[in-house]
Amino acid sequence: MILRIVFVLFIYLNSYSQIEKSIDSLINSSIKLNAFPGAQLYIKKGNYEYKKSYGFHTYDSLTKVEDDHLFDLASITKSLAGTLAIMKMKDDYNFDINKNLKFYLNDFNKTKQGETSIKDLLTHTSGWRPYISHQQYLVKKNGKLKRKFVKKSLSKKFSNQLSRSLYINKNYYKVIKKRIKKTELNNIGTYIYSGLFFCLIPEIIKNITGENLDKYLNDKFYLPLGLSATFNPLNKYNIEKIVPTEIDNNFRKELIQGTVHDETAAIMGGISANAGLFSNAEDLSVILKMILNKGIHKNKQMIDSETVELFTKNHIKNDSLNNRGLGFDKVRIVSENKVYPNKKLSNKSFGHTGFTGTMFWVDPESDLILVFLTNRVYPNRDEGNFYKVDIRNKLFEIIL
Repeated sequence: MILRIVFVLFIYLNSYSQIEKSIDSLINSSIKLNAFPGAQLYIKKGNYEYKKSYGFHTYDSLTKVEDDHLFDLASITKSLAGTLAIMKMKDDYNFDINKNLKFYLNDFNKTKQGETSIKDLLTHTSGWRPYISHQQYLVKKNGKLKRKFVKKSLSKKFSNQLSRSLYINKNYYKVIKKRIKKTELNNIGTYIYSGLFFCLIPEIIKNITGENLDKYLNDKFYLPLGLSATFNPLNKYNIEKIVPTEIDNNFRKELIQGTVHDETAAIMGGISANAGLFSNAEDLSVILKMILNKGIHKNKQMIDSETVELFTKNHIKNDSLNNRGLGFDKVRIVSENKVYPNKKLSNKSFGHTGFTGTMFWVDPESDLILVFLTNRVYPNRDEGNFYKVDIRNKLFEIIL
């Protein structure tokens, strides 16, 4: 009996050893192909866990990526900040996803956008425009920034940090809202990914809880879970611990490190629900374990189990291609021969990706958590080899 247990254990360890070698080879070869300079990985499958950091902050190989270094999570912020806050408000304040936006933001009363339900906004079936490049309105024809809105020094009026060397008028959010109200609605009911609503979530949080988005999340999740997850990480951490993203030659004219890569989130002072959250892979796994465990962390119910189920299941009906949870992405068909993010994942799985080259995915059926963080936008956001190597799909192929 003992020999059989030893043999089974040997086979188990050997199989995972081969998986780890394949993963390491895939990620290291991707770095050599300049798909990204560095990465963090966390995997949980059943009782098996694997975490590792790879490469360097930049291609000059000066600063090695460590497990506690922070990556710009980009649109993962939508799920693990904005959506997480709404889930908690549903539990604590009876926040109703079926109500229209105007119920929570009064100044949308007489707008077409105000008639949109929160549920449709979270499933990206609202017909809202995908994105507004707010930064283009801050740049003159000669390429210089408009000093009416942007300054190089901190002041009472210019208190929102746009980058390490720039500050923006703290009231510019009102301009962002005004532009959102003026956008046209198209193809209502059809899945079209839009980040505009997530820019409004911090105001909704403030209206209901009386707290800013970052404080609300810190109080309810990040601090109780013991995480380093944060907005505006330069307020808490040395810059050497923060992985840079892009050398921005078009807007901020500097290396973006420690301030959010996404221009809209940056214009909002780094605190938004569309982007702005920084963290590391292992810390994200703590949040995801809690969600996978039906909202429970160390015997404490952080989110109601029914809320977790509601937000992570598919809400798009009569569409054979697209599935979407509330603030979470789902497995969907992107072409005749391709399922995103991988065909081996179950329909119960959910996750999100980010523009900077980040991803998390959870599959309750296989007890799987995958967190993969990179800064693929360094030195610039050109697609390069990141999508050519198809690394996120290949990681699932190895693991599953």
